[in-house]
Amino acid sequence: MIGLAESCIGGFALFNYVIDLNKGYELMRNNLCGESPLEIMQELKIIQNLNQKATNKLFSMVLSPHINDGENLSKKQLRELTKDFLQELEIDPEKAQFIGFVHTEKKHRHIHILMNRVSTNAKLFADHHIGKKAQWAAHRVAEKHQLISARQIRLNNMKEAETIKADSKQICKKIYQKHNNVILTKPKSMEEYLSKMLKMGMDFIPTITKQGSLQGFRIKDLESQQDIKASAVHRSMGLKSLLESGMPFENPNIILHDSLIESQELANLQKISGDNALKEKITHEAKNPINSYENQSNTEEITKKHSVNSSVHEEQNDASKQKFKRR
Repeated sequence: MIGLAESCIGGFALFNYVIDLNKGYELMRNNLCGESPLEIMQELKIIQNLNQKATNKLFSMVLSPHINDGENLSKKQLRELTKDFLQELEIDPEKAQFIGFVHTEKKHRHIHILMNRVSTNAKLFADHHIGKKAQWAAHRVAEKHQLISARQIRLNNMKEAETIKADSKQICKKIYQKHNNVILTKPKSMEEYLSKMLKMGMDFIPTITKQGSLQGFRIKDLESQQDIKASAVHRSMGLKSLLESGMPFENPNIILHDSLIESQELANLQKISGDNALKEKITHEAKNPINSYENQSNTEEITKKHSVNSSVHEEQNDASKQKFKRR
């Protein structure tokens, strides 16, 4: 249920729109006897003219039950809702001058209320925060009659969103931990990285542009079936970052987005330079096995000499301490 309210001047167009038998039917009225929209408007003006200071002398309100509730509510129940709504706004429905009209031209039935804001003593009904008050009034009426409240739906949606956000945070943490575990194995290509992540229960879903180029991934946790944008998990998991970390695509048939081509080239250069450095090291050790052995032996001898010198130095310190005590 939704409640709306505002104070306005109240011209003939408003009365003609609300009081239209082609759109619905009159639900109830109080202190009014006019038949046509014009007659009702002129009747309201008789009391409105008692107050010459105010400009907005009319309340235009809408009480809209939920579509499922509206289909099952009788005229009697709609009248009770209207009265309770006005009472929640601190308006006495037995003294106020108003007309309630139900619009049924749409599936979503709703009640229009046109009420004189000027009382018989020329005083005005307060319109301070009347819109907010109408929302809360509708919420309380819905609770009283055990109907669906728009405010309650919004609160439930907010709670649900908070729960989803908390779950997503846990899933992101889980995905990032598995990503770090795979990175520690030093995969040499994107294919190897994706394969290892899949074995850990993380499926990478490609994001393809209209032109058919790959621009990123969404990660689907196979256990919870939730999918999250890779870069949203952590910035280091975006496709651009993964490529620039030295993991190029080995498949030449993959069409990358223009923004990723440079990253792919950089990844290929890193891989080539890394492979060349490893080949040079292996070749050097293969050509000079004796030197490699001697370097290792020299390192061991230096370590032994250092330990012997340390022990001798400690013995000399102990002897000097004993001589000092004898003196």
